Amino acid sequence: MFKSHTKVILTLVIATLFTTPTLAQKQTITFNSLLEEMANLKKLAQFPQELQYKSLQASSYNRLSTNRKQKNQNTRGWFADSDGIGFIRTEKINNKKEWVIMEHEGPGALTRFWTPFFYYNFNERTGPNIKIYLDGNPKPVIDTPLIHFVTEKSFVTKPFSRFTARGGVCYLPIPFAKSCKVTLTSKAFYNIINYRAYPKNTPIKSFTKKQYDENWQMLDATSRKLLTPAPSPGKLVKKNTNLTPEKSLTLNLNKPGAIRELKIQLDPKQIKQNPKLLRQLILKASFDNNQTIWVPIGDFFGSPNKVNPIKTLTRTSSSNDKLTFTCSWVMPFKQNATLTIQNLSDQNTKISLSARVSKWKWNKNSMHFHANWKPDLILPGTPFIDYNFVKIKGKGVFVGDQWTVLNPDRGWWGEGDEKIYVDDAWNKGFPDHFGTGTEDYYGWAGGVNPTKKDTFSIPFGSNSVGSTKENNSRGFNICSRIRTLDAIPFNKKLTFDIEASPGVEIRNKWNLLGYSSVAFWYAIPGSTNNTPPKPKNAIKPIMSLKKIEAMQEAIREQE
Repeated sequence: MFKSHTKVILTLVIATLFTTPTLAQKQTITFNSLLEEMANLKKLAQFPQELQYKSLQASSYNRLSTNRKQKNQNTRGWFADSDGIGFIRTEKINNKKEWVIMEHEGPGALTRFWTPFFYYNFNERTGPNIKIYLDGNPKPVIDTPLIHFVTEKSFVTKPFSRFTARGGVCYLPIPFAKSCKVTLTSKAFYNIINYRAYPKNTPIKSFTKKQYDENWQMLDATSRKLLTPAPSPGKLVKKNTNLTPEKSLTLNLNKPGAIRELKIQLDPKQIKQNPKLLRQLILKASFDNNQTIWVPIGDFFGSPNKVNPIKTLTRTSSSNDKLTFTCSWVMPFKQNATLTIQNLSDQNTKISLSARVSKWKWNKNSMHFHANWKPDLILPGTPFIDYNFVKIKGKGVFVGDQWTVLNPDRGWWGEGDEKIYVDDAWNKGFPDHFGTGTEDYYGWAGGVNPTKKDTFSIPFGSNSVGSTKENNSRGFNICSRIRTLDAIPFNKKLTFDIEASPGVEIRNKWNLLGYSSVAFWYAIPGSTNNTPPKPKNAIKPIMSLKKIEAMQEAIREQE
């Protein structure tokens, strides 16, 4: 009898070992698991509690910037230019000098690389080699020309390496178990590296080039998910109406679930004739009786001034017989949700609002989706300030943003660096993410004044408008960034700023620039932020070159 029971128990144990992964196996981070996460928007809606990581950044920012309260609040201090020369130190490796631009002790993963497509000389389009050393190994796992690495010319191909506009971005995930060091074989030039720092003893399988070569099927599957996502799952809920002034169109969802796709359709002829509707039709959403979205439709989809075609992983716009805006950020809710389009204009508007809703098992790590709008703000070229996108108190994950800049000048408008403070970083006075310039943050590059030809749209970002004229940067410039592997978790608070710091040619009091912005993030219920709805601002005409130029002339006359 005893032997019989023992045999049965032993059989069950053996079966369990072969059919149920151990906890360590479940949680081991690998090249493949990061690829899967890269294209998994459901993952973003869950706080990474079990394997919580810090999202950090290494860059070539100017080391003259040391603290946001430092005495020099100018280009020799907190707003220092020349952000392409910073590095950690130099080392002799195999009797050759290398510049260390990133290093980390402990488990982690590299998630994003950026650099211009030129190196000091605008005609130098190869640059030094980038070398990535993992776990103390003296032999790098990657040793390839830096510019080729980020512009589709090395072994990393689309969509994991992308040329944008005079620059490139590489999203190849590179996990490491013990440590990582990244070097260049000649002096540092503009560069940004985003990476994750995991807690000690997190099980990670370090990257090898062999993994990349052998996992072509996973790379191909991820590529297809990023470039041509499958239709969103879930039950379709839809309403159409001729929306009259001051009225709203609302979808009420009264069962637990998650919105997997949000779609808005408008009459393209009406929008072309009256583009102000893009600012005066408001997208609102409440989840579990908590309003978390209040953004003009145009601003939400990179089209505050006119319809600007974009195609990213989370938002697209297209205009054929119908003007269609589509959002695929996953939006879970525990009990109920409402989606609303409010008409703040003085016109009747034909509109269709639909959502695909699937099941969702709400748990302690589930988060609500947030989107917040900062209305038009016109600022002088001097003194510089840190323009704030959002300040959040609570626990969540920052997943993207959009910046609209209206430039009345023909010169460059975006020297400003991003500064992102997570949890206690604000109190310490220095951000976890300190960048090298506005266009660098959004994945492209300067070198010459941007033009209308510099628009692009890739899975993780876009420059949906690159000015009004072909040969200068005058007009609207609208940049957006989407984060998955480089998303930023926070436990207590997050502050996201970008320097309102124009180019050196437009730094007088009368050199005005107009700004507006949108921030996208998830949070555990109960969070707060500093961006309440602004209906009075949405009703006003969007900022214009004519208005800014009149303001500039008035300032000049006072000087």
